[in-house]
Amino acid sequence: MAISVVCTKCRTRFNVSDKFAGQTGPCPKCKSPITIPKAGATVTIHEPAKPTTTSQSGQMPTAPIVFEEKPVTPVLITLVIGGFLMLLLAALFAGWAFHPAPPPTWLLALTAIVVALPVVRVGYAVFRDKELEAYSGRSLFLRVLACSLAYAALWGAHSLLGGDLELWQWTFVTPFFLFAGGLAAVVSFDLDWGVGVSHYALYIFLTALMRYLAGITPVI
Repeated sequence: MAISVVCTKCRTRFNVSDKFAGQTGPCPKCKSPITIPKAGATVTIHEPAKPTTTSQSGQMPTAPIVFEEKPVTPVLITLVIGGFLMLLLAALFAGWAFHPAPPPTWLLALTAIVVALPVVRVGYAVFRDKELEAYSGRSLFLRVLACSLAYAALWGAHSLLGGDLELWQWTFVTPFFLFAGGLAAVVSFDLDWGVGVSHYALYIFLTALMRYLAGITPVI
């Protein structure tokens, strides 16, 4: 007569001759020691322990970590659109106020930093990998600040070279700026390369549009 046995470790089920009843031997699959029950005995298989989310029991948490995605609220969308329109109006006003001369360099540099902060923050919310937990708090602030300063520095270098290079020369220079801007986004927010370049391109598009509205010769 065969005895049905289930390994308590790997849950493999197999039959054993009743002459081995009461004896202990290795599981044929995982080699863990198991005791063969006597013929007619009832084998109870316990359910696995429920996943835990804390380590208070002295064991490592086993429950999967669930990231709660925070939806974009209508208030935030309204603020983003309103801020974008205000930047464009400010560019128009600056072009009118300083006409025919361009705005002073210090004002352009300050604007490059001020514009970078919200653009980098909004760009991160748009382009980040939704399967990963989002940065928040102090960590997010420092990353946004570092990326914004990098973008503003690239803007400054871009502007200084704008009047000295011919159109054909920008064909060779532009990839350097795209690489540097994409690298800043990748290092700051762990973005993919293509996404990082798109993040930087969003800043370039907005600043180029503001230069155009202010009546400043666009930098290619």
